[in-house]
Amino acid sequence: MDPSPAMSRAPIQVERFLDRLPIPRRIVPYGTKKGVKLYRVRAAEFTARLHSQLPAARLWGYDRQYPGPVFEALQGEPIEVEWENGLPQRHLFQVDRRIHGAMAPVPEVRMVPHLHGARTESESDGLPEKWFTPGESRRYSYPNEQRAATLWYHDHALGITRLNVYAGLSGFYLLRDREEMGMDLPKDDYEIPLLLQDRTVDASGVLLYLPTHEDGKELPPGQWGPEFFGNLPVVNGAIAPYLEVEPRPYRFRVLNGANARFFELTFNLGRDASHPSLVDFQQIGTDGGLLPAPASLNRLLLGPAERADIVVDFSRHAGRTLTLQNSAWAPYPGWTMFNIRPQPVPELMQFRVSLPVRPNRAAVNVKPVAFARLDEKASVRTRDFVLSERVDGFGRSLGVRIDGKGYDDPVSETVKLGTVETWRFINTTDDAHPMHLHLVQFQILHRRTFDTLAFPRVLQFVGNPRPPAANEAGWKDTAIVRPNEVLSILVPFEGYAGRYVFHCHMLEHEDNDMMRPYVVVR
Repeated sequence: MDPSPAMSRAPIQVERFLDRLPIPRRIVPYGTKKGVKLYRVRAAEFTARLHSQLPAARLWGYDRQYPGPVFEALQGEPIEVEWENGLPQRHLFQVDRRIHGAMAPVPEVRMVPHLHGARTESESDGLPEKWFTPGESRRYSYPNEQRAATLWYHDHALGITRLNVYAGLSGFYLLRDREEMGMDLPKDDYEIPLLLQDRTVDASGVLLYLPTHEDGKELPPGQWGPEFFGNLPVVNGAIAPYLEVEPRPYRFRVLNGANARFFELTFNLGRDASHPSLVDFQQIGTDGGLLPAPASLNRLLLGPAERADIVVDFSRHAGRTLTLQNSAWAPYPGWTMFNIRPQPVPELMQFRVSLPVRPNRAAVNVKPVAFARLDEKASVRTRDFVLSERVDGFGRSLGVRIDGKGYDDPVSETVKLGTVETWRFINTTDDAHPMHLHLVQFQILHRRTFDTLAFPRVLQFVGNPRPPAANEAGWKDTAIVRPNEVLSILVPFEGYAGRYVFHCHMLEHEDNDMMRPYVVVR
């Protein structure tokens, strides 16, 4: 069957809050070898309904499910995963052969899984150029030596990451440790992963990938575009679902797995966003694990690839309905170029507090977490990275770059294992960018506004540095840098020597060409 002829079909809307939230199943090992648990995961094409009112869609998924199965791992217990490429020879979507990594004679269908947020050897990192084709497999080792965290895995194949992830190749990896397990936190049925994405489908249920220029102009089928925003919210593979809950605390592992959309989340008891009655919740963890102390919030911003570990207490809301809403502009943080306003997705899912409370209801008790703030004085070097966009004669994007370099340009950053460095991302573009580093977890030092008229002649700051918000004051592997802003992070290079990458996690940007390699040496 041919790939979807993107621009020939019209996107549709469907009735929201009609279907139950799917809960991804847990994967179990098929055996052990010298005490190491062994897993096998096969990526394959399958069909499934994204909504009960739609026919089944063709999707790609790990173990033929979307999202993929949930890994549960324990700190200090390494595992090995055999990743098998069981995908067809033709892609679900047309591949743009003009961008790096996808040019002929490279095969159309390739995959390479990346465990996002994990500290692994380079050979198991899922480097984008280490793809493999249908019928091939790779065995990766995950040492699980870091602290408990909400990690996730997704495809990372060079030049087609946006297409493979959009087709369905992503899933959760929950790493636990004894500190986290010793806390009184909601667990089992009361700990639920939430993968937030956006998708576009037509009346026959076909998944459509329809990127555009920044001005909203449609692109020819198969051509790369700098923006993609689906018109339908998808949570755990279902369009605008609902979840029945008990009036008690729940723990949600929230992941922004969208290609490019930011989510600014609220839990609203009101009828809609124009009648807000927001419910407070506790964020207890971020990308790299538990925060030093819980942060009390009623609004949560997540860029693509960011995670939040939150506790929502429904105890006082029996018989009521809360709607998970999104107020983030797309593109984020929002601009009025050509007066274009992409289709928002203001309502993601519902929580219906309709179940009776079961026995053994435990109180939530988040104990203080051992946490050491990095000292800026320990940094041995500061590196600056300028984020800039190339445009054509009409002002339309030809791709976004870091320091004007593409992924295939020679390595320019070599760091020493065991040292701490300061990395500064200088954003000269109109978009906010979620910047992600492989191998490491880092701490946000601060953000500062800079004078764009004086730059690049001089980097001149305006106003005082802004420290991270309470819910960002932990370990991170992805952080947002807004337009006209410098994001400064402290990065301890721990774990392994070898080749790794850093990039924007807006997948359209990553694919063309906002990604660079770096090398760790001993």
